[in-house]
Amino acid sequence: MQIQASNFTFPGTTQRLFRVDFDASTLEPHDLLWLPHHPRLSHASRKRQAEHLAGRIAAREALRFHGVTDFVPGIGLHREPCWPPGFTGSITHSGNVALATVVADDPLLRVGMGIDYEEIIAPAVAWDIYDGIIESAERELLAASPLPFNYALTLVFSAKESLFKALFRHVGRYFDFSAASICKIEQKHMIMTLNQPLGSYQKGNKFKVIWEGNATQLITLIRFE
Repeated sequence: MQIQASNFTFPGTTQRLFRVDFDASTLEPHDLLWLPHHPRLSHASRKRQAEHLAGRIAAREALRFHGVTDFVPGIGLHREPCWPPGFTGSITHSGNVALATVVADDPLLRVGMGIDYEEIIAPAVAWDIYDGIIESAERELLAASPLPFNYALTLVFSAKESLFKALFRHVGRYFDFSAASICKIEQKHMIMTLNQPLGSYQKGNKFKVIWEGNATQLITLIRFE
């Protein structure tokens, strides 16, 4: 599969993100043999296989940046990436782009990392799907935002995806978008509040989401300790 790898520091942070641009149409069956867990992808669509491969390539490069060589995260019980001891991270993909990032883990702290990359939802689609992403108070917040509704909705969707990825390792179960709400949207960051207890986290706990975007796509990032 044809890829182009790069990396950058996420604006406003010191977090290094590793990017893989890929062409799914160039994927060959033997490309998947690079993955130790390739049999688990044998029945996936070609698009899904390409996304997964690109994401794991990005994750390997992120781990290499931290001194871990030739480690490819496997697939956990809930399809989450399995990181090596001493590290945790996050993988995301949309369209023909995959991103990954890694942080050092600490058993004495509740380290969490979540990133999400999204292409901006079309305006007509946003009005069709918003009630599955936000509640009434969040809709009012988005309406008061200077951002176009579809852009703000994409931002909230992405932030909730990042929160899920960051919290899942500590919660250990699936939770949906109603578990947290956006309570503040500002230039390049947002604040999310839990609407229910999740694992050792309590209702009302707040999380800061950093974001960066342009007219066609955006990225959200959550990191906590």
